[in-house]
Amino acid sequence: MVDTQSPKPPSDGRNYQLIFWSGSLATIGGQLVNPNLVLPFLYLALGAPTFFAGMLLPFVTGSRLIAEIFVSPFINKVTRAKLAVYVPNIMTAVILSVVALLATGLPKVLIVLLFLTTATVMGLCQGIASLGTSQIYGISIPDTKRNRMVFAQATVSGILAILVVWLTRDLLASDQPMQRHIVVLWCGVFAMFAAGISFAGVRLLEDEAAPAPAPKKKPHPLAELATGFKTGMAYPWYRKFLTARLIFVSVELAMPFYTIHAATLHVGTKHSLSYFVIAASLGMVIGSILWGWLSGRISVKPVMWLGCLISTLSAVMALIFTYLGYAQDVWLYALIILLLSLGGNGVIYGRYLYIIDMTSEKERPYLVALGDVSAGLVGMVFAAILGAVAHLHDPVTPIIVLAALNLLAMLYAFRLPSTKS
Repeated sequence: MVDTQSPKPPSDGRNYQLIFWSGSLATIGGQLVNPNLVLPFLYLALGAPTFFAGMLLPFVTGSRLIAEIFVSPFINKVTRAKLAVYVPNIMTAVILSVVALLATGLPKVLIVLLFLTTATVMGLCQGIASLGTSQIYGISIPDTKRNRMVFAQATVSGILAILVVWLTRDLLASDQPMQRHIVVLWCGVFAMFAAGISFAGVRLLEDEAAPAPAPKKKPHPLAELATGFKTGMAYPWYRKFLTARLIFVSVELAMPFYTIHAATLHVGTKHSLSYFVIAASLGMVIGSILWGWLSGRISVKPVMWLGCLISTLSAVMALIFTYLGYAQDVWLYALIILLLSLGGNGVIYGRYLYIIDMTSEKERPYLVALGDVSAGLVGMVFAAILGAVAHLHDPVTPIIVLAALNLLAMLYAFRLPSTKS
């Protein structure tokens, strides 16, 4: 007799397709509502104070830090990891819809509060989704397919993002700077919502092994984080990785300061934000091919140090173009954004795949959270200082600092042990 009470095993092919396309849609949405590029650019287009444009990223990283501290102990179950992926995508779409509908016409004080609230919600959603995605990919995607899928997602989403931005660049046009660029935000909202709905259709089953007895007390998030710290510090490779991860902050958090600089030159330029998003997406497409090939043929380690090198090059180019007067050309500045996107995505994808390759399923959520929490603390201080410098002094000085730190990050990436060892 057939046991009708037993859950039907999910189709691996169906799950793979849903995970792939929901991840691709989330990546498209992430490009089109990027808190490193789109959010500060739109904020400055409203004429709000420059200082808070630099503070948007600390709010994102700070709230992401809080989410990862308190959520990581609860992502060890598949069903919870699934919720942690699709609910944040839908919530991100909702809060950005509020920005698109209400931001224009608000007093500057309310604009600041709205964008800081948006940054906080986006950070919470990013932190939760990052933990859920790492766990789902580590459990559900075989090692032989994982790297290829991540880079294939980046390629597909980058190409689709370019097409969407190019085809819609003249929609919702207006003489107001914010409304001139609002179509980019709306496209991102629809992509994030679609990503959440599609991932909700993924069917995952818990491990059929006998479950452990339920603990008498709920796990304390800070205690679990401390346990993760002790676990991570026991591994020599992780100690080196954590040091590099902290310096990688200068690469991963660089984009907002280029955005502040670009907005001072091009906030009134027609289609400028669309061109910058296209450049960032093209950098992702090139990177998905280059970094995917490199990680498959050699390892993920060169992906990280080459990403740092390219980011350094983008900073040097920005400085040279500024002092020679070429930064006024929107297409030349888009080239800088392209290189920064290429290098930054190399670092992000490289360290993401590195930690998955080097950790077990049980330890992975804690070690991912520990790295993100540590980098988040450093990133909050780092971005706040550079944001204040951009506001009180000029937007060029932070780029000089970034050039030096990106070069240092490349040197530290060399020190990481290979995953093959």
